[in-house]
Amino acid sequence: MSTDRRQKVATYQDFQRTKNFGALDALRALSVIAVIWQHTSGNPGPEFFTKGGFGVDMFFAISGFLITTLLLRERRRKGRISLKGFYIRRVFRIMPIYYVVLAAYVALTVLTQRGTPASDQFLSHLPAFLTYTSNWFVDLSAGPSVTFYFAWSLATEEQYYLFWPPLLVLLMFLGLRKGGNTLSGPLIALAMLILVSQIAMHLPSGALIVTIAASLALPILLGSAAALLLDAPAVFERMSPLLSARWFPLACFAAIVLSLIWPTPEQLTQVLMVAAVASVCITEDTLLHPVLRWRPLAYVGTISYGMYLMHMLCANVIREFVPGRYSVLLFVLTTALVIAVASVSKKIFEDPLQRLGRRLSTRVAAPGKSST
Repeated sequence: MSTDRRQKVATYQDFQRTKNFGALDALRALSVIAVIWQHTSGNPGPEFFTKGGFGVDMFFAISGFLITTLLLRERRRKGRISLKGFYIRRVFRIMPIYYVVLAAYVALTVLTQRGTPASDQFLSHLPAFLTYTSNWFVDLSAGPSVTFYFAWSLATEEQYYLFWPPLLVLLMFLGLRKGGNTLSGPLIALAMLILVSQIAMHLPSGALIVTIAASLALPILLGSAAALLLDAPAVFERMSPLLSARWFPLACFAAIVLSLIWPTPEQLTQVLMVAAVASVCITEDTLLHPVLRWRPLAYVGTISYGMYLMHMLCANVIREFVPGRYSVLLFVLTTALVIAVASVSKKIFEDPLQRLGRRLSTRVAAPGKSST
């Protein structure tokens, strides 16, 4: 073959024609497995094995990049972004299983822990869990010992879904009216949000406004910024030679691993994660893709949301049969059980609701329908 595959550079047109970023499922799988490890294994071994919580940051990076990319493509394809359609899809995708799992926690807490401090604490937090505001109102300093602790990340994502699409639509509209670059306004807004969030992280806690500002997840904001930059043809053409290099995703993941082994600012690790997400999306011809296309791994990614929601329930079931609260065996058995449970949930509960959500969103966004 006369063309050196290593020199192939992804084009803007190829990127825009790509409808499915298959590598992201594998990244979601690695992320949820890392989180389960963090919550069940006891983190034995070197320092690297205590960093499973960074799986949440990878989830955030994927969400920011993917959601923004899809919104921008909808605008290019249809001339507008249907916020109604977006929120219908999100509601049917995220909320039903979330509230079913939360209801299970309520039932189990009332039935098995009634009158205990843990039960009283959980029930006092229930309004925050119901409204996706636990990252603002629940003290998470005790970590996973706080019942339904992991909901903080779901609250962070839901808040992002709530504020970012309307802000993107508004700023692009204002940019269009002024005859300028429609992407400059959203990029400036993201830069300001990043600055505010990083300043807030170093301010004394206590004030709600500081808590809200600090809860803006840097990987989500960076992922959104990366999507905006790659949506601009001129920027894409400048960045593509590096991002689409076959070795670049592997180099990113090697750098991520090194950043988790040696003391490194978490912001650098998060930047590397966003770079990795972008690189595996703009081309599917990289040294990592044979691994990322591995079907069992990709499948786990398709059920990762259900696994994230139900992994602690499954861990508590396994704890009835395995001694000790944390162990590698608990991690292995919990992962196996939650894969089975999440698979059933996806097939009989989540998928039908998602299909309904897609039908409804298509209906409200059809020409002649009211849309934003």
